[in-house]
Amino acid sequence: MPELPEVETIKNYLKRFVVGKRILNFENLNKKQIKVSENDVVGKKILDIERMGKILIIKLSGNKNLTAHLKMSGQFLYFPRNLEKRDLKYARAIFKLNKGYLVFNDVRKFGWLRVGNEEIQKLGIEPFSKKFNIKNLEEIFKQTKRPIKLVLMDQRKIAGIGNIYANEALFLAKINPQKPANKLTKSEIKRLKNSIIKILKRALKYEGTSSRFYLKPDQTKGHYQEKFLVYQKTSKDCPRCGKKIKKIILGGRSTFYCPFCQK
Repeated sequence: MPELPEVETIKNYLKRFVVGKRILNFENLNKKQIKVSENDVVGKKILDIERMGKILIIKLSGNKNLTAHLKMSGQFLYFPRNLEKRDLKYARAIFKLNKGYLVFNDVRKFGWLRVGNEEIQKLGIEPFSKKFNIKNLEEIFKQTKRPIKLVLMDQRKIAGIGNIYANEALFLAKINPQKPANKLTKSEIKRLKNSIIKILKRALKYEGTSSRFYLKPDQTKGHYQEKFLVYQKTSKDCPRCGKKIKKIILGGRSTFYCPFCQK
């Protein structure tokens, strides 16, 4: 599932490709996923693209906003040319612009696109916001005995972190992913906060992780998968101590850590 670095990268590309363009036509190819009608978008100008957590916000003229969640396999691809049949194999929505096409693809059909901002109200604090501080993190963590990794992935607590970057940040902070959140010390919380920011910035530098479905709007891949510290590194040498990386399952998700560095 695209996480903050991937969605932020998509946002940045879309700002370059589609902001300022007008929507001339709209095709909804899956009404269960796409809660948008022609009347909502045709004739509207794309004013801006924003991101909150893992959600993209497409701001249109006429005080209309579209929100999109890519879930497991969603993609926003931009085609400056005419569309060909191969471009539309997994298309769920097609925006014809006054120059080019914006296509919402989704192989597994878990993603969504809809009018309005209701989902954004449910999100927790943003890692790059002023609210992402030691005091607020202490308040979040002290309220639950759940493993810290699962708390990091809870979008109602912290918005934007998923399985990949929770694994990577916890490794960098030397914190065991199974440790109850309310048992973290102030020193550990400080390390974790700094590690989250460092990992997310590093992933943004490499334009996200393309391990399966994620593509940038220009149809190229991100490169953070080449820089993983522990994610998907089962039985590989720990980059810090040289011992073997271990894989366990937490909350139904694969979890990777060094049992020596993250005791």
